[in-house]
Formats: sequence, C-alpha cells, structure tokens
Amino acid sequence: MKIEKLEVQSIQEAIEILEKKYGENAVILSSRIIKKKRFGFLPIFPRKMLEVTVGIQEEDFRRGIEREKELIKEIANLKRIVNELLNTNESKHETVPLKKDDKYSPRVRRIFERLIIKNINREIAEKLIEEACGYDLDNKIYDFKDEPYSAIKKSIEKNLKIEENFLENPPKVVALVGPTGVGKTTTIAKLAYLFKKNNKRVGIISLDSFRMGAFEQLKAFAEILEVPFKLADSPRSFNIHLLEMDDRDVILVDTAGRSHYDVVRLKELESYFKVSDINTYLTIAANLSELVMYEAIMQFGMFSIKGLVFTKLDETPYPGSIIN
Repeated sequence: MKIEKLEVQSIQEAIEILEKKYGENAVILSSRIIKKKRFGFLPIFPRKMLEVTVGIQEEDFRRGIEREKELIKEIANLKRIVNELLNTNESKHETVPLKKDDKYSPRVRRIFERLIIKNINREIAEKLIEEACGYDLDNKIYDFKDEPYSAIKKSIEKNLKIEENFLENPPKVVALVGPTGVGKTTTIAKLAYLFKKNNKRVGIISLDSFRMGAFEQLKAFAEILEVPFKLADSPRSFNIHLLEMDDRDVILVDTAGRSHYDVVRLKELESYFKVSDINTYLTIAANLSELVMYEAIMQFGMFSIKGLVFTKLDETPYPGSIIN
C-alpha cells in the first residue's frame, strides 16, 4: 500500500478527488486540521485546511488480494479434508487391527498417526499420547480414560509454556525481532489495538528506518488509535523515546526484518537493546520449515529472547513444528 497526503477543504472534496484518480483502490486512513499561510489578501490570517492521509492499493497489492481469496478457498478445502479425517466415526476407530506388541489401543494408534501427519516428531507425539492416556494393565496397552481430543489438548497445554495474562499485565517494553517477512509490523499493530481495547496506555517506537512504506503505515495506524509514535534511527534516540514514553503502560517496539544469516546486521540491531528491562520476543511464521525456525532461534538468541510469537497460523496445514 502506498501512502499519500492530500490538503483539501473537506472530506467530501477528498472523496471526490480519490474517486476520480484511483476509483475503489484508495482508502482514507486519517485526517487532521492544519493551518496554511495566506498569500496576497489578508496574509496575516492563516486559513484552515484538512490534511487527509490516504492509502492506495497498488497493482501488486490488488493481485495479492485476488490470490489471497483463492488461497482462502484452498485453505477452507484443506480444513474440510482434515476435519473429515479427524472426525471419523468412533466405531471406525475400533476397526483398526491391533498390531502384535503394539502398546496403543486402536483409537490411540489412530490419533497418534494423526499427530505424526501434523508434523509432530515421533518422540514428542509418544510423550503427548502417553501423558494423555491411562495404562491398561490387563491388556498392557495405553488407552484414553477421557474424551480423546480433550485429553490430547490438556497434554499439549501442559507441555507448552504460554504467557498468561499478557494483555492484562504486559511487560513495560515489548520488542519484536525476527526474519524479514514474518509479520512483525502487523503483529505490533494488532497488539497495540488489543492493549488499547484493554484500557492500556500504549506507545509505539519503530526502529525500521529502511522501509518507509511500513513506517508510514504504522504511523497512520498509531494516529487512528491516538497513541504516540516515534521513529528511532540510533540507540541514543531510542533511549530518548523510551524516556519520553515512560508514562505509558506498555511500549511496543517494531524492528526491521533481519536475515538470521546476516550477523553484522543482527549485531547492529543488538546495540539498540543495551537498555535493561526490554522484553524481546522472536517472531516466527508458522509456515516456515522447522529447520529455518531452529536456525532463527539460534541466531536471534543473542537478544536474550523471552518468548516466541507465531504468526501466519492459517497458512500451514502442518502446525506440528510449533509443538516441536
């Protein structure tokens, strides 16, 4: 999306200009009253104008929207197929023959195989299954004591450390780091909205001075939410902005995407985080390969990562890598 600013007399005038110039491919992001100097008659009295910030959908963006609609249909079909597999009649589960020396009952075996299909490592799948089951001493097999899916859900929740009450009691400073294109800026915008909705005083600082388009979009979003927004282009200016926002309940810090192979750039970004009490979260797209996830975790480890934020969960049919 390209950002433009118009100076007009009214919103209606802005709408008319946009319709003539861009048709349906423009959206008004924000507006504010400004004062302009007069020239000629009565120059000492400034005239009031309306500055309108506009987002224009570029051709690539529009094609992306069309492709996104196609992907949504494909994902819906995938979900339907997966649900059909997961919701197979229980009586069918029982028809699975028990293999010789198999330690799982037929229905446990069926769910174990589904976990493997979802890309969960075999050893981890075994751990989750056995924690979710009881051991039948008579038949010497593992079987579910409770409803299977509830039991597995509890087992997964037990083994994952989820940050509780994050929106209600957030850390003072939350910084997102991660590879390029994983959705850090979008996640910052979502968090800002959710914190604001929870009556938290929010501030946003961007360390991304490389992508002006992303900066302008986040700035426009901050204006809509009516939260302070600053750009820091050096560790010193970052520290100054942190002090300026000390009255905020939570300060969200957006960073430029960095390849986890570019150690020099990572060190440069690390120099911003010498300030204490910065809670750094590594942002990872769920549709990345597990190997790339592990590599990112290793390389971004220099930031004293407090936790992981997984994005694009709707873009992978194999979320097992997150569990792994």
